[in-house]
Amino acid sequence: MARSVDPRPLSQDRPIEADGRFFTFAALIIAAACLAGMFLLPRISLSGRPKPTREAPAFVLPVIHNGEPGSRLELSALKGSPVLIDFWATWCGPCNMQTPILDRLSRRYEGKGLKVVGINVIDDDAGLARRYAQAKGLSYPIVVDDKGLTQREYDVRGLPSLILIDREGRIVHQTSGLVDEATLDRMIRETL
Repeated sequence: MARSVDPRPLSQDRPIEADGRFFTFAALIIAAACLAGMFLLPRISLSGRPKPTREAPAFVLPVIHNGEPGSRLELSALKGSPVLIDFWATWCGPCNMQTPILDRLSRRYEGKGLKVVGINVIDDDAGLARRYAQAKGLSYPIVVDDKGLTQREYDVRGLPSLILIDREGRIVHQTSGLVDEATLDRMIRETL
């Protein structure tokens, strides 16, 4: 008995059972590769060498917390000490999560010379940032970059952003987004 063959080409109205499973599997593989790229590539050094350092741009900004009323903080006055700069805003959720970590690190390494400076950006009301810092009992100075010039000089594109400067005034680490305490602690210890 002869078997009948469907004369229609495969691409016309003739289902192939494996097509749906193949495309689902391919989509999952592509999604997994994209996620892996987002999380792994920023942490991988393709050259095996650390990023070159650059001189930290100078700034002079008004102090709104942990300083004399009307005073200004000048980065050059901190040269000789490692400096951790936090670019943040009161409305930024990850910034609010990062703040207690920075305060603990500021207190922990104060005796070893670490200076932590919070640079408030984008908030329309400096009083809001001052009240926030006071309510949190932050131990480090908060300054305001109301024109965004310092933010641009440091190429800050997301909040929170952390800049770690060594004793010679060179940027040795720059991160964007929430960083866990253990990672920050290790970065600071390497810089001390």
